[in-house]
Order: sequence, then C-alpha cells, then structure tokens
Amino acid sequence: MSDQTVNYDAVLADLKARRAQLDSAIAAIEGITGQVGTSPSGPGGGGGYVGGVPAHDAFIGMSIPEAAKKHLTAVRKKLSTQEIMTALESGGLPPSKYSTIYAILSRRENKVGDIINMKGDWALQEWYPNHRKKSSTNDAEPLPLEEENPKAATG
Repeated sequence: MSDQTVNYDAVLADLKARRAQLDSAIAAIEGITGQVGTSPSGPGGGGGYVGGVPAHDAFIGMSIPEAAKKHLTAVRKKLSTQEIMTALESGGLPPSKYSTIYAILSRRENKVGDIINMKGDWALQEWYPNHRKKSSTNDAEPLPLEEENPKAATG
C-alpha cells in the first residue's frame, strides 16, 4: 500500500476539464451532422436521418406542422407539399390527404409564421427574413359605401 493521499480536488478539476473538451467535441460533431441533414440515431431509435431521409420513427408523437418544420430544418431546402407528405409518412406519421397537409401548413403560415409558402414550395421563415406574405384584399378595411339616397350624397 502507498502512503500517498489522493488529491480529489485535482482529480475533479481534471475530469471537469476533460468533460468540457468532450462536450465541445460532441457539439462540433452535432453541428457537422446538422449541416448535412443527418443525425445519428442512438440506442432506442432517436428518429434521426440517414442521407436526408427521415428514419421510420423520426416524427412519432409530433403534429404535422412540427414534423414538417423538423424535416425542413434537416434537409435545408424548400419542398413541395407532396415532398413533405412523403417525408412525413416515411418518418412514421399516418398518411394524410394532400389537401389536409396543405391546409394545415397554410394555417401554420397564417397563425405562427415559422413555415411559409413561396410559390408553391414550403420553407422556413428564418431562411428568408425579408419575405413578406402577399396581403389579400380582404385584409384591408372596406371603404364606406355611398348611400343610395342621392339627396344625402349631394346635400
């Protein structure tokens, strides 16, 4: 047996420094995989991406807008409604009609604004900060109509 005592403060400091290095390395690798649209699936699923295609469980438990946003974030490009439908089904959501997906994403665009439609393709608002949705004529307050009584209009 050795007469040396263990300096636990030094051991803890060393372990914390190594943990900081590991956390930094993990963050760097996560950043790299996020840039190319892939994310490794850990044990028990994880719902990641392989080659830009969602894993079979990538969207389990998510709403259609949440899943669409996750997919757009992963692939980092504008997608048609049909492309989003295909991805959502591949990622584990039940099949939906085209009109349902389009209506849900349109409602998300109008209510939340994080997903936008650009000439038929869906994108994330953060990618196009200067994009403004065309205002419809119904948004403006209607002009007052002239009264039908000609005397009231001239008098």
